[in-house]
Amino acid sequence: MLSLRNKHAVVFGVASEDSIAWSVATKLHEAGARISLGYQQRFKSRVFNLVRSGGVPVEFYDRCDVTDPDQVSAFFEDVRAPIDVLVHSIAYANPETFGMPISEVTQADFVQALATSSYSLLPLVRAALPQMNGGGSVMAMTYLGGQRVVANYKLMGIAKAALEASVRELAAEVGPLGVRVNAISAGPVKTLAASQISRFDELAHTYERVAPLRRRITQEDVGHLAAFLASDLSRNITGQTLFVDAGYSILALATL
Repeated sequence: MLSLRNKHAVVFGVASEDSIAWSVATKLHEAGARISLGYQQRFKSRVFNLVRSGGVPVEFYDRCDVTDPDQVSAFFEDVRAPIDVLVHSIAYANPETFGMPISEVTQADFVQALATSSYSLLPLVRAALPQMNGGGSVMAMTYLGGQRVVANYKLMGIAKAALEASVRELAAEVGPLGVRVNAISAGPVKTLAASQISRFDELAHTYERVAPLRRRITQEDVGHLAAFLASDLSRNITGQTLFVDAGYSILALATL
């Protein structure tokens, strides 16, 4: 039976109640985990409202710009409890890059996207490791665009590819410490981040028509997989990218 009783999860990336990160936090809590949150300052009011709603008891929450080493250090200094689960659900690229040829992306936009969406996993793991003395589970959120060309994803696909490579490298590095690192590749889910992608609704409708299970996934589906990866039931799974996408990723040529 899946149980996260007595486990403490630190989740980064909650932006609203529709966030994948919030669904993950909810499912981890339902399985028995205690929850702490790191959020971006621009989402402060939304996170406060979620915390105050009482739906998920949050043990600790504070702002944390994951691209600022001082904020990352300060955040983990204030996290008093040992950490069993670390969730990275963070991605950002200049919205203008989703609509331009990849060859025209500037160096500044490229660096920003990879620093925020990919590199940020490394300092979070580095900061959390001293508090993961009993081993633990790290997971990052990715998308099929990190492995294949997806319309209107462009620079973010490159960032997700770098994120998945980072997951594998970290898994090899921290495995001897008993820490597992995996990525969850979710199908298209309507979130604040997805709203930046041109024609997202049209793409999601096509996905639903051709995916082997003929349905879309939800934030809740991602949360269920995250709970499994956080649990001891997945104790020998590490360095993997696991798909929760109604089977879409297996297709080479879709048929209706």
